[in-house]
Amino acid sequence: MRTSGLEDVAKATQGEERPPGFPARVQGVLRHLPAALVIALISISYSVSYGAMIFGSGGSALLLAGLPLLFVTTCVVMLMQACSSTLPFVVAGADSNSTGILALMVSSIWAGMGEAHADPQAAIATVLMGVALSTVLVGLLLTLLGSARRGNLVQFVPFPVLGGFLAGSGYLLWTGAFGILTGHAVDADFFSALSHLHWVTVVPALIVAVAMLGVPGRKFDHPAVLPLGLCVAALVFYAGMVLSGVSVEEARSAGWMFQSLSLSGFHTPATLSWNLIDWDVLFSHYSEFLTLVAVMTLTILLNATGIGLATRRDVDFNHELRSVGVANVVTGVLGGVVGCHSLSRTLLNYQFGTRNRTASILATFICLVCALFFLPLISYLPKPVLAGLLIGLGAGLLNEWVLKARHRLARGDYSLIVLILAVIAWHGFVAGVALGSVVACVLFVVDYSRVSCVKMEFTGVALHSKLERPMEASAQLKEAGERLFGMCLQGFLFFGSANQMVNRVRQQLQRPRDFIIIDFRYVQGLDASTSQSFSKLCQVCDQHQTMLILTGVSDKIRLPIERAMAGRAALQEFADLDAALEWVENRVLAASAAEHADGDLQVSLKEYFDERELKSLFARMEKVELDAGTLLFSKGEIGDCMYFIEDGQVSISLSLNGGKKVRLRTFANATIVGEMALYSGQKRTADVVTDRHTRAYRLSMARLRQLEREDPSAALQLHNYVVRVLASRLAATNEAYRLTY
Repeated sequence: MRTSGLEDVAKATQGEERPPGFPARVQGVLRHLPAALVIALISISYSVSYGAMIFGSGGSALLLAGLPLLFVTTCVVMLMQACSSTLPFVVAGADSNSTGILALMVSSIWAGMGEAHADPQAAIATVLMGVALSTVLVGLLLTLLGSARRGNLVQFVPFPVLGGFLAGSGYLLWTGAFGILTGHAVDADFFSALSHLHWVTVVPALIVAVAMLGVPGRKFDHPAVLPLGLCVAALVFYAGMVLSGVSVEEARSAGWMFQSLSLSGFHTPATLSWNLIDWDVLFSHYSEFLTLVAVMTLTILLNATGIGLATRRDVDFNHELRSVGVANVVTGVLGGVVGCHSLSRTLLNYQFGTRNRTASILATFICLVCALFFLPLISYLPKPVLAGLLIGLGAGLLNEWVLKARHRLARGDYSLIVLILAVIAWHGFVAGVALGSVVACVLFVVDYSRVSCVKMEFTGVALHSKLERPMEASAQLKEAGERLFGMCLQGFLFFGSANQMVNRVRQQLQRPRDFIIIDFRYVQGLDASTSQSFSKLCQVCDQHQTMLILTGVSDKIRLPIERAMAGRAALQEFADLDAALEWVENRVLAASAAEHADGDLQVSLKEYFDERELKSLFARMEKVELDAGTLLFSKGEIGDCMYFIEDGQVSISLSLNGGKKVRLRTFANATIVGEMALYSGQKRTADVVTDRHTRAYRLSMARLRQLEREDPSAALQLHNYVVRVLASRLAATNEAYRLTY
């Protein structure tokens, strides 16, 4: 990160000579004093600006009672975050995103109680209690989220909703700035009110906004620009008053400056008259409370992410949620508004060269001293300067999410951001975010339904079970393979995606099919609405007299399928796809006229050997009887023999961690096993065990060499036979991989 000018000032301060014996700790504190002064100035300006926006709708009485609460937030949240955050240089305080919601809530409560002709003191007490309750509630829920390590749940909020929320926050900041400048809400007389603004109020606001936003083609990144802009805007304001002949009292009467402020109107929840509070009004605004929780959680995570990226620091999001939550609980008990990390002020502090907590703690005490002893001076802070802060913040958000987002987001996502912004402008913040969330969910469902739920489609031509059969039987299965159609599903199935499956099966049944296999191995879940789709699937298969087979159905997805099967005959179901394929292949071969050829080893070999060659081969093989569970080969052994299976079944299995074994391949009658290691001379790569009593012929390496010497023609036919078997297996493997990818 480049060294800023003020960082150089801090280093120069560090290098100044001190009197003999000057404590090193004091030197360290003084080194951070420039950063602390600038942060305190900006924090105080934001506090007054936010306070004017939140409590300005209630006139001077509500502002006098509410403005000190912003200083409570600034001091408490900044100090507690400086002491507890995983980012030691963090600066915290009231947040612009929550300010808009609080302003809406406060103005709604105040207007509602005004229409009911409630006592002004009761209205003030109700507003202050509502602010305190919202802060405590936000703090408790943030602490709970962080303690339960559920901060990542907020990351599932749709991105356009987040963009619309931030754009809406920018709009609300602009309306707050308009209210501060004109004293009126945004209504039909908006442009008329703007046209009557005096230049003394317009120019200072523009100076601050330019200092924050820059000019076309140039943005001012130096950390001294904003403090300097605030000072220049204030000087221009007072110079304008002198040139216009406007006194301080006249400026206050015109709403250009605050009335005299003091701590006399400050109340904590404990000092409020609880009998004056209208609890029914507070409970009716529960939606704003819940919105504040979501907004603050998002803001904390976004700001923490931005700080971490800009400073290259790892951030513990759950710890930050807990620490901000506890700080807000304390702030709420004292009556303050919600607060959190400030991205801009934290990065400003970092640019000063601050890498510890000193500057933030110093800034806290400077703000506290100003609130306790110099609060009347705040009344001399021009309102247009504060309005300029809100204009700059709001313009930054609108520029990012309305102008720039148009070029980097899809049309649908951008349209949703504009929709949320429009609804917030016309019907309020809660309605805009709620509608945006609903629309985003609908769009997600529509988009997700376009994603195919089919991971793989196959027929019996391309995909076979792991049971090795004679080449004649394999050829027969391949010839009848079109009678079988299957699909492997994936993802989360709901009504839209499940209908894809039904429509696809319906299309496939336009051809003659005897078996339909649906594999659920890669399905994560089923929506209850899929029961209707599975009912349709059963009806379609019944109409075409096709057997429906289900595989890989886990317990968590079984219920919707069972509901669809209610009142129907039980379907064929297998634990995995391989078992279903083997069952179907057995059914096909059982119905074949060539069934007798499937289990006769010598009949199978006669296609490749004449009688003499076959007799010569068998004369050199050892006939063995093997019980079930006999280990033929072990992984790692040298391949010195192969077996011809005459009757029985053996399986190749691979041992996994935890003692579990997975079946790689099974060999039935009239097949060979062990030839790969025998011909390559390499070690066995898996275990081979008999599944049941097996009768086989063993051909050792020594006997194979003897056959090559004594009967070359028979040996040549054997080699030819093995090559054919390997080629057949390779072709089947290629087909399986082609289906997968």
